[in-house]
Amino acid sequence: MLTKVKEKLMLMWERSGLALMLLLILALALTLNRKPVTPEEPTKAPSISQTAQTGYELPLGYQPTTNFGWQESLKTKTWRYSPSLAFNVDEGQEIKAPSDGRIIAEGEKIFIEHGTGYRSEIWPVRAYFYEGEIAKGESIGQAYNKEVYWKLTYYNEPIDPLSRVRTEP
Repeated sequence: MLTKVKEKLMLMWERSGLALMLLLILALALTLNRKPVTPEEPTKAPSISQTAQTGYELPLGYQPTTNFGWQESLKTKTWRYSPSLAFNVDEGQEIKAPSDGRIIAEGEKIFIEHGTGYRSEIWPVRAYFYEGEIAKGESIGQAYNKEVYWKLTYYNEPIDPLSRVRTEP
């Protein structure tokens, strides 16, 4: 490939295309100088004050046992990424909607479309509703297991739910 580029540049030079050749080299240099977009870069979601949301509440009312993001296991000393929060619960415990939205239950997973690109996923839950509008704090189901997960996404990119939870009264 390099020989073809060299041949083309020599041909341009022979045809008195110095200006065109310099323009081509400049365009190539600008293309190579661009910063590549990586999928590892975090999505910058607008703050809760920039959206029409009224804030989020924890679906169980208390702090999670596992946080969002990279965490080191104390037992295995390995790192893992968690796109959701985990809560230890009693089986059958009530789960509340973290914010207003449209609920859709699929199997033991509940999806709540909050609008403006935000979406909650809560699982495993025995749902009370299968489809319809839901208000913040309204009971949406019961815990199906001893651990319940809450994942908040902004246009399908996971974000830390605790960054959107209002702590003031």
